[in-house]
Amino acid sequence: MSRGYGITLAVLAMAGSVAAVIVIQTQNIGLRIVLPALAAVLLEAALYASLAFEEIRCKWRWQAVALLAPVPYLLYTIPLGLASPVHAAVLMLIAAAASAWFRLLPRRRLTDFAFVAMMAAPLLFKLFPLIYPRAHEDLRLDFLGQLMWIRAALIAVLHDRPQRGIHFGFIPTRQEWLTGFKWFAIALPPVLGIVVWTGFASLAIPQAAWWKTAATAAGAFIGILWVVALSEEFLFRGLLQQWFEEITGKRWIALAAASLLFGAAHLGFRGFPNYRFAAIAALAGVFYGMAFANGKGIRAAMVAHACMVAVWRTLFR
Repeated sequence: MSRGYGITLAVLAMAGSVAAVIVIQTQNIGLRIVLPALAAVLLEAALYASLAFEEIRCKWRWQAVALLAPVPYLLYTIPLGLASPVHAAVLMLIAAAASAWFRLLPRRRLTDFAFVAMMAAPLLFKLFPLIYPRAHEDLRLDFLGQLMWIRAALIAVLHDRPQRGIHFGFIPTRQEWLTGFKWFAIALPPVLGIVVWTGFASLAIPQAAWWKTAATAAGAFIGILWVVALSEEFLFRGLLQQWFEEITGKRWIALAAASLLFGAAHLGFRGFPNYRFAAIAALAGVFYGMAFANGKGIRAAMVAHACMVAVWRTLFR
């Protein structure tokens, strides 16, 4: 195990313990529930974080992805008497299908696009909330299924379907930060303009102390950067945008197609079909695609994406 990964695990353990104490104190959830939940979260977070370290990431095999997929679920549900063998089997089977996809199927465009459709399906149809039960009404752990699913997709592509130009990584370079901030700044006026114009959301000045607001925004930014933005930019810009450009030979067509699909993926937000949010997401996707093209990789697009969502969650309702 690398030194960096060891430090990461220690930080995750400390952060998880602090979060558990906060949950117990603020949401009145007992230790009987919190401890199994904490064990599941720490394990899945440790598995997901391994992707940030190439020397560990390259050792992943699809069999290990499949076998470990239901373990966080079982850690959470067995002590609480909520485990379902069927749900555990479903997690293992879909993880196997995703992680072994390019190893078992011929390398064709149809296979490529079918893979992206398969990866989108459980998220669009909200499979993981059906699998992960709620031991308490205020405790949702279905995000663990999403982390597993992202991990399976990344391993499948990086191992068996390498694509030039992705430049996968968790930590942007200085130039990628600057490029991401630049395209975020360019995107902010038109995106928020259409948000306000359509009445989809309105500005809500935070009432909390400035440091609490800043901490919330920073937490949202980091979470989005390393999970939502990383996975979505990997699929929509790193894969789809580049595949469309390879097929058409036109960068603007590729940018438009990937952005429209990105918007379509958001149709289910707060009730299907949410056309206004899909249009807003598609417009934002254009700027994320520009950040990807100018930054020559997904990390600049991740920065622009995370900045936009952090502002959205902090200042708009």
